[in-house]
Amino acid sequence: MNKLLKTLPILLITIPLLFLGACSSTSEDGANKADVEDRTASTGQNGEAYEGQTGGYNDSGMGDGAAMNGQNYSGDPLSDPNSPLSVRTIYFDYDSSQISTEGQSALNAHAEFLSLNPKQVITIEGHTDERGTREYNLSLGERRAQAVADFLMASGVPAQQMKVTSFGEENPVALDHNESAWQLNRRVELIY
Repeated sequence: MNKLLKTLPILLITIPLLFLGACSSTSEDGANKADVEDRTASTGQNGEAYEGQTGGYNDSGMGDGAAMNGQNYSGDPLSDPNSPLSVRTIYFDYDSSQISTEGQSALNAHAEFLSLNPKQVITIEGHTDERGTREYNLSLGERRAQAVADFLMASGVPAQQMKVTSFGEENPVALDHNESAWQLNRRVELIY
């Protein structure tokens, strides 16, 4: 026991030093080094970089459609069918102007694009199915379009980049008189 008490201070100093030595790593030249993944975005024409959920479209506008995180889009990102910007219709439940989770996801991509392209203007068209009076449907279409505009503004898009209009029931995409047609007509369309 006496021997253990004499070696205890040495152990208390030695064990932490061994632990620290085991936790460090050195490269061939002896310097500490850790592997780091490069996640920096490249820069656009104006020197600004942005890498977000839609691929980081640069501020050079629609002309080149270059994405800055290494993705290549051929031409205009608004025309690319693989782009999240290709989703331009937001659907609504019956008699509702509440944006669904899927709609919010699509609108996030548009908000990012519009924020990075301040000269781009979008028209937000509200539509309804045929049920209800003409006046009610115009009002509901406007509430739907305004809900989308409010979402985009809350996401950083200035009001001057948006035009809000309602067509009510006047421009249906499906002409049948059943629930599947009505679901397609309860929508907001994003027009660039």
